[in-house]
Amino acid sequence: MNNMERIKKILIEQGSIGRENGKAISEYKELTINDGVTRPAGTDRDKNTRDYFVDLCKKNGFDPFVDIFGNIFITLNGSNSDLGKIMMGSHLDSVVQGGMFDGAMGVFSAFEVLLRLKESGYRNQRDIVAAAFTGEEGSAFHQPMLGSNGFTGNISKANLWALKNRDGVDFKSAMQRIEYLGDSEFPGKPEYYLEYHIEQGPVLEEKGKEIGVVTSITGQCVLSVEVNGIQGHSGTTPMEMRSDALVRAAGIIAMVDKIAREASKKYNNHSVGTVGELSVEPGRFNVIPGHVAMKIDLRSEHSDSLAYMKKKVLEELETKRNGVNIKYSIVAEVESSIMSDKVMDAIRASVKSLGFSSMEMPSGAGHDTIPMSKIAEAGMIFVPSIKGLSHTPLEWTDFKDVENGLEVLLGAVKNLDKN
Repeated sequence: MNNMERIKKILIEQGSIGRENGKAISEYKELTINDGVTRPAGTDRDKNTRDYFVDLCKKNGFDPFVDIFGNIFITLNGSNSDLGKIMMGSHLDSVVQGGMFDGAMGVFSAFEVLLRLKESGYRNQRDIVAAAFTGEEGSAFHQPMLGSNGFTGNISKANLWALKNRDGVDFKSAMQRIEYLGDSEFPGKPEYYLEYHIEQGPVLEEKGKEIGVVTSITGQCVLSVEVNGIQGHSGTTPMEMRSDALVRAAGIIAMVDKIAREASKKYNNHSVGTVGELSVEPGRFNVIPGHVAMKIDLRSEHSDSLAYMKKKVLEELETKRNGVNIKYSIVAEVESSIMSDKVMDAIRASVKSLGFSSMEMPSGAGHDTIPMSKIAEAGMIFVPSIKGLSHTPLEWTDFKDVENGLEVLLGAVKNLDKN
């Protein structure tokens, strides 16, 4: 079995974990909307995926280390322990009804890089580490990037362990139940960090490029909003006497879209605004809505444009209209992350040596690279997503593209090892 066939086999096998039907899908044409992967952190499906990864590592001579945040690490020891570590990583958990590539491709490709280095007899100077971080998606514990935030010290052990999932189970108990809570921290922090990921958007496919060199990861501001009007009969309440919560909410939604478009144009960058979560009460066709709850997701690659969008949205939320009251809170804020020139140069050199077409681009999605970039020189490699789809059962990346990106990752690691 050649290297490409091996990583393909691994991804197909792990992709069946978390599917209700247990299907192992090897081709895009086999994929249906019913083939979603669901494995939130701390669940049995998360455990099964972790077990698969750990067994794979052990069978190939690696000794997995599980830390106090449930993160899993394997290391290819270098000849000079005084030099800083190189770490590659991503995550194994998924959103509900997601795809088989998001996160997992990066973890298993990092493993594959270590295995290829080992098999080829490459003599690395630096320790090279592959990491599987816990709970990147936030689909279980409401907050994203749990393991990487714990690893980097952005959240304390006490606070992380106390977080509760949607069933009211705390993080510590959930990790203990699936037997993935270590009793110590991983020794040392990396000097360099790389994350290999599917793009999750349509740009590379649209531009006909094989590799994306990520320049920055967008910052994010998430607001939770409650719109309170007056519930009433839809037939007997005159229009001029209504306090319709949904009408006001609709205005806010349109405003978010308008402000994001303005920010993109004003700052000439990747700025987006989304309202993707909406709850209307009482939710009956013949009743004027009295209450609407929603979340606003603002993202931008630059702090100035994110601040602009946040300011404009808050101004709108503070404005009183039609007797409707609004309550809001900021539930999450993440600063934008600029990728390291050293790591980007290592990736660019690898792309050039391999002869792949590429482009530089921001990441509109959040990744474990965000907290990791606070403690290490960090960078990301993207490969195309078919039709730009991700966080859906229809997520797919051609295995040839997977191999291309893996080769770029391998080359970038070697380049950094020589620094």
